[in-house]
Amino acid sequence: MTTPDRPPGRSARRLSWDVVRVLAVLAVMFTHTTYMGPFLHPELGAPLGKYPFQVGASVLLVISAYFVCVTIRKGSTSRWLWRRVCRVLPPYLAAVLITYTLLIYFGPDNWILPTRRDLWANLTLAASFDPSVQLIDGSYWTLPLQLMAFGAAALLWPRGLGPRITTLLWIMIVAPVALQWNGRIDHSPFWVVQAWNGLGLHRLQLFAIGIAIWLWSQRRIGVLHLSALIVATVFAQHAHTSDLPSSLGIGVLLVLVALAARGRDWTVFARFRRPIQFLARISFGLYLLNQVVGYLIAYRLMELGAGRFTQIAGASLGVIGLAWLLTKYVEEPAYRALAALRIRGLGARAFAWLNT
Repeated sequence: MTTPDRPPGRSARRLSWDVVRVLAVLAVMFTHTTYMGPFLHPELGAPLGKYPFQVGASVLLVISAYFVCVTIRKGSTSRWLWRRVCRVLPPYLAAVLITYTLLIYFGPDNWILPTRRDLWANLTLAASFDPSVQLIDGSYWTLPLQLMAFGAAALLWPRGLGPRITTLLWIMIVAPVALQWNGRIDHSPFWVVQAWNGLGLHRLQLFAIGIAIWLWSQRRIGVLHLSALIVATVFAQHAHTSDLPSSLGIGVLLVLVALAARGRDWTVFARFRRPIQFLARISFGLYLLNQVVGYLIAYRLMELGAGRFTQIAGASLGVIGLAWLLTKYVEEPAYRALAALRIRGLGARAFAWLNT
């Protein structure tokens, strides 16, 4: 979901990484346009399939975890953490405001529109922990998880885990499954359920397998160990979601991510390099804007008499345009401006003390 810690538009990463990122974000868009949109808003027409294929957001988290390992080794962890926050927070806040504004001014009367309280809860990332408010866009559930993962990585990396890291990965995959087994979490006190969902503990396997793929790319674990971790991740995903097709689909994409990490570059896609790099560049904006804004565009096209395929095409093109604007005029300039700042004051000194 996030990109490596390099200036936007000047990335030197291999084409294979752009391909897997684009595949993941297109999978997110495909699920929302073909299934979730008409499922949540039946007036749009019938879904194009019987089941959702929810793989894209999970794989984007895996890719994010991988690049945490790639980038955190460079420079101080406090500086790295600040740059990570600068990468994801400004476009997220802008996307919240854009989506809220479009819904308030153009949302149909028969939709449940967000309130100002919902807006505040989304801007402060509190919506995942407060059941009395709604996520303005369902895609926003990943932002608190990413920021917490960045913070945990910045605290743990200077201390080093050595060979214990593989034990930690297995704990991250297996422990949440054991805790949730037989509906234990569902029957727990309310605050436990909210902490479980808000902290995304049932998603830890996605961060674990991203780290594992990085370890494999560095030849610190073997292919059999990685294969076992991938199988365990697929099992954990199914245990948490009860969605076997999507869990197996994630397993397939995990293999592609691993090949991108260690295999040869995918030059077979070289003839499509420019559109792939363009979509990879705006992938975070696409992720942030494709769902509810896409539903809204599809609805207005439906009012004009457009069929499902025209709705899908129009929503996709509209979201791509908005994502490009968000990337060019918010994400990239905000990152350049904020990442260059020097963090001073009590907060920075406290963080530095924690990392000594």
